[in-house]
Amino acid sequence: MSHFRHKALAALLASVTGALGVHRIYLGLRLWWLPLAVTLIALPLIIGVERWYQTPPFFVLMVPVIAGFLHALVIALMPDERFDARFNPAQTRRNRSGWDAVLVAVATLFVGAVVLMTTIALLTQTYFEYALRAPS
Repeated sequence: MSHFRHKALAALLASVTGALGVHRIYLGLRLWWLPLAVTLIALPLIIGVERWYQTPPFFVLMVPVIAGFLHALVIALMPDERFDARFNPAQTRRNRSGWDAVLVAVATLFVGAVVLMTTIALLTQTYFEYALRAPS
């Protein structure tokens, strides 16, 4: 018998550990290892590198991080009935999320937006710095 999955906890796990895919294990999703694989490939490539925040592996690493924030929002804003039908089909117990899911969604939206805007700014800066250095 599968265990009961809490919607707010799943959203919180997606927000905090999205790059590792812990929420995907918790929800029993297939391909749970995909975000972890991208993280494990990209992370060693930026350790010890000067200006690591402007390297291609950093931008690859940000894909599962940002995807985790997006998945957290999708989970937190999903109606309880739909969440239970998908992730708790054999359970008699049902989610009755309230402020916990709302607070996770608000915090995720705030932190995720800051991370996304910072990544876009760094990507734009990196692109133009290298474009200006390139010989014409």
